[in-house]
Amino acid sequence: MRKLVGGIVAMAIASAVASAELENHVYTSRSDNVRIVVPRGWRESDAPSYPDVLLWMMRGDAKIILTSEPLTHTLYCTWPVQCRANRDLPLTARYACSLRDKLARDHHMHVGLVEAGPKENTDSGVPSVWFEVDDGKHFLRQAVAVADSDDRAFSLVLETSSNAQRAASVRSFEQALRTLRPLSSDELAATPLPVPATVGSDVVPSDAGIVDAATGSAGSAAQLPLVSPKPDPTGPCS
Repeated sequence: MRKLVGGIVAMAIASAVASAELENHVYTSRSDNVRIVVPRGWRESDAPSYPDVLLWMMRGDAKIILTSEPLTHTLYCTWPVQCRANRDLPLTARYACSLRDKLARDHHMHVGLVEAGPKENTDSGVPSVWFEVDDGKHFLRQAVAVADSDDRAFSLVLETSSNAQRAASVRSFEQALRTLRPLSSDELAATPLPVPATVGSDVVPSDAGIVDAATGSAGSAAQLPLVSPKPDPTGPCS
């Protein structure tokens, strides 16, 4: 059993790595449905590190980090009531409200006002906002974006060791943020995604079980089950 579970985990990691690539300073992840361009003069790394971290960008001591997490109902219900209450606010703004509250309350950081993100993000379907944070030793600018599909939340964080360094890095941060966008249908269909293995099964899908992302068919393998409608992540919290 341990060998089987380990094999499934290895397959999942291999699948995630295969669905992301970094080429010519452009990072693309099909599993997270996101693309971003690394600013000129910054070094980048997509090597696995912390959970939900997709990409590191570095220049000197300054870092820009891209993260992604599923926007689930469980996550939504951890947000403070005051952040969830105003449903007239865009979901991105309510997500930022929850992060600002946590940074101020739990980490005793000074948190700035929320500002609107670039128009390019809104036009591409991932509207963003940003705010600045510091504790006197770490100076950050954090942008958050929630996909129009409401199933994924992204965060882009600039971290520096001084206010002056943060100011000097803002232009690069804004350049990267403007390029953040979901993938086009052609990009998503470029390579087939493997059918995930079922836990507890010794069967590893063959090429016949590979789903054609362009047609949605699965070759001669058994017909795939119908996908249930995605639940609303912003439903009432008990």
